[in-house]
Amino acid sequence: MEIKWLHDFLVLSAEGNFQNAAELRGVSQPAFSRRIQALEVWVGAPLIDRNSRPSHLTKAGKLFLPAAQEIVDLAGAALAEVQSQVLEEEERLCFATFSSLAQIFIPGWLKSLRSLSDSSQFVVKTEFDKVEDYFAVLEKNTLDFFICYEDPAHKLNEDELVFASLKLGAESLVPVVSPKSDGTPSWWLPGEPNGNIPSLHTLSERTPSPVRRHMESRYGNHNFVSVYESSIASTLKAMAIEGFGLAWIPSAHIVDDLASGRLVRAAEPKDDILVDITIYRCLKYSEPRVEKFWNILLQQQARSSEAGQTASD
Repeated sequence: MEIKWLHDFLVLSAEGNFQNAAELRGVSQPAFSRRIQALEVWVGAPLIDRNSRPSHLTKAGKLFLPAAQEIVDLAGAALAEVQSQVLEEEERLCFATFSSLAQIFIPGWLKSLRSLSDSSQFVVKTEFDKVEDYFAVLEKNTLDFFICYEDPAHKLNEDELVFASLKLGAESLVPVVSPKSDGTPSWWLPGEPNGNIPSLHTLSERTPSPVRRHMESRYGNHNFVSVYESSIASTLKAMAIEGFGLAWIPSAHIVDDLASGRLVRAAEPKDDILVDITIYRCLKYSEPRVEKFWNILLQQQARSSEAGQTASD
């Protein structure tokens, strides 16, 4: 049995005329009649009284009519659901990123691409512990892209045969602490170390590598004591405001807090950590939606390079 036979039967039951029904179904009358006969063979009983004018349903036809309508409706609903799911999967883009980027970078960045991209559905995940975990799920094709902070001098992944990357922007990570009653910093990094410095970052693999590398190389003679650990920038900021210790926070996240005095710098601006915002993809996979989005980013990068070259000239 074919679904089109049921559609033929429903149109014929409404029209009562083989010629009109055939025209509505877009086939010749002989072909239409053969399809109705094939349905009757499948049912095992005549469905149409061909001796009446207009034609009428037989008793079997009347019994079969609601079942035919239900089958057509169910098939249509199932097809629409499958097509909707397939279309959704084809359009959906899945990103993994750090929580701070998810809060202060991703929303505006995606908005800027809205007019250029066909994708209208996005998934952003931040639940992975270490950088290695992000690359692992990317290589398994569980996610499409990984967006991260990256030290310009130290790529997070050097395997260019497996992963490709593009720079999306830049950010500075600012060392901040709560102020003392006189407005001066509770702890100050430059100069000789003076006792323990409570830190809201550890020197473990969970700490973003630019922060960990900077703390180890520039302040290796300081004694940082971990008092709190989180990958959520808003939580680190809240803990710093409450006086728990030193935190390196993206500058875009603390503009108002520095202006209001809720937070103060723990070092001069020259000691900020300058990082790239980088997007990675795995080259093992080439789904059309991923390729299309990646090409948009490549075109944007090319336009930015051209604009920069023009400005320098």
